[in-house]
Amino acid sequence: MDKVVKKKKKKVAASGDGADAKAPAKKKEAPKPFSRPELFTKTKKIQTVIAPIREAAVTAEIVRPRMLTESVEHGRGQGLMRNFTFRKFKEAPKAVVYVNQPRSLGGGSFEPTDRLLTPGEQIRLSFTTTVEGSDGPIVFLAKGFFLRKSFLIPKNPNNDDKPWSGPREEAEKKFGKDLMVQGDDIIEIRVDSINSFPGGPAVTDRTVLDCYLREAKLYIIPGGGGWNQKSTQGSFFKGIRDPLDKYLEREDIKILDKITIHEWVNTGGLGIMVSGRLLADVDDEVVRPMVVKKPNDFIGEINSKLGFLLRFRIDQDIAESLARTFAKKAGKADEVYLPLILERVEDALEQFRVTFRVFPRDLVEDRNPKSMERGLQFMPPFALHQGSENQATFSKLLILLNQRFREDEKPEEEKLKSAGLQASVEARINERRGAFVDEKVKAAFQDRVSAKQRKDEDS
Repeated sequence: MDKVVKKKKKKVAASGDGADAKAPAKKKEAPKPFSRPELFTKTKKIQTVIAPIREAAVTAEIVRPRMLTESVEHGRGQGLMRNFTFRKFKEAPKAVVYVNQPRSLGGGSFEPTDRLLTPGEQIRLSFTTTVEGSDGPIVFLAKGFFLRKSFLIPKNPNNDDKPWSGPREEAEKKFGKDLMVQGDDIIEIRVDSINSFPGGPAVTDRTVLDCYLREAKLYIIPGGGGWNQKSTQGSFFKGIRDPLDKYLEREDIKILDKITIHEWVNTGGLGIMVSGRLLADVDDEVVRPMVVKKPNDFIGEINSKLGFLLRFRIDQDIAESLARTFAKKAGKADEVYLPLILERVEDALEQFRVTFRVFPRDLVEDRNPKSMERGLQFMPPFALHQGSENQATFSKLLILLNQRFREDEKPEEEKLKSAGLQASVEARINERRGAFVDEKVKAAFQDRVSAKQRKDEDS
């Protein structure tokens, strides 16, 4: 009996020694706050992000996605973020941000008289600020909805801790002139989610683009942008029966083929390097000498009178992947056409750096000869998401390019492992093709087949 006990003790001791000999498991360190791109949807996180607007002057760019699909001039503004509060919407608290009445950007109108803001309209805010826990300024992109126009009094005489907001008429009845002078007209925006970009929006540069894009051309189309021009056939690119490349052989179209696509920004921006002035020799009445020399002073007028279309070819593998997810895109399988909006032209060394924004509607082509919609047209987005997700061609291609580049940059050993694993999976799929999961499924399937045969015989 004593021997048995001694043996057990030895085993316990041995197991203890082995456990002590093992190195303690390392705890995975949590990432530093605001050190990587994140999406915030919870109330506490959103409050942390927008808290600095109470202490510092933070200016936001306000975008109306609905307007961007209709116009190149309107729907973009800028305003000071004044304060925020929290309100319940269906028993769930949401942040409501107060923003000064936006001033228009790009020469157009933020709120045209025929396209007034409506409650529930989607709004996009982008702003830069430093928050608690961050090493420096961070770019934020917020998605929200317009609630109403109000009047804001920073210091509420009835409650010093909170500002007062409400209709201007009500403010005039409640408060004296001294307080009204301190107030401002604002818009109230409910914020549902905020994306953070610590290093700014992600950029795909020439290192990636030069590997898979070639034969780039920029078409400058006189007579109006593709989103607002009318012709004898109706709206621009509406019901044009000829292929796009044939249509672009018009004599009055300027073609820049000595260009370099410099970078793509995942929020919908695009940079191109061109030799010579962008608008030189363009055959349109808007192209005056002063416009050619200083295009940044006439951005709104240029976008309303001229159309910009970027064309390039892509590798076959990427073209096949893009065709599977977006078969309606205009052009041949390995061609991509992106309608653009001019944002800025800057001098560079012996050339010009031109910044564009991708127009948030895709240029698509219905190739069915029997279709009433046959030809070229702009496809409105099915849902207005943030940033470049409005433009399916651009966003899908951006993902494919970066995925392909990561695969190509892998060491040869990893590539062989990936290829072997993929071949093994395909072989297993081919082996099991047509096979049933188990006997129960097989029996159930046979029962259904027999029942259908009996039903057919009875009828």
